Amino acid sequence: MSSTGSIILGLSFAALHSCLCKIFFAKFLRQKMNISFYIVVLFLDFLIGIIATQIKGGFSEDDFLRGELHLSKINPHLIYYIFLPLIIFDSSSNASFHIVQQQIVTTILVAGPDVFISKGITTLFVVYLFPHDFEWSWVTSLLLGSILSTTYPESIVTLLQDCGASHSLSSLIESEALLNDGLVFVLFSIFNRIIVGRSFAIGQAISDIIRFSLSKR
Repeated sequence: MSSTGSIILGLSFAALHSCLCKIFFAKFLRQKMNISFYIVVLFLDFLIGIIATQIKGGFSEDDFLRGELHLSKINPHLIYYIFLPLIIFDSSSNASFHIVQQQIVTTILVAGPDVFISKGITTLFVVYLFPHDFEWSWVTSLLLGSILSTTYPESIVTLLQDCGASHSLSSLIESEALLNDGLVFVLFSIFNRIIVGRSFAIGQAISDIIRFSLSKR
């Protein structure tokens, strides 16, 4: 089997394994284990990765472990473009438009300050608490702060649903995360342009914030 076929086999097994874990976890382990489904899948994936990398040779041509090895060496941007549409679709399909419409002002007020506060704290931590051997500039620290300011609410929303929280609260958290990620992506692009020596316009940055936030919704 070619490397492309091995990668497809590995991705297919990963999707099947996640679906089976979801079904098994929801039907049998939900009442016995007070742990998020995403954590269970994460540890199982770690286990598969360790097995695939530690076993030396002995793979047959159609072995899914061969696909896992090929999958670990592909371009990370490809993984991003494969799974990002699924994540966006999941968040969008779970959101109620009339609730999002009522909460849009609150979402914007929460998402904006949240990004800048998180970014500022991370930047100050990097500048003043990292070892001096790093010698990171303020711009580089701001770039790292942009990366670490992103939020992914899926596990939190799942826990809220398990606790019986209102749908409006879950919708607010998901909407805030989507707007948050759009703003963070633009800030990352701005500081990345500064580091590589490219210019940027304030108007373009504002339009990018709106475009990325709405496109994620």
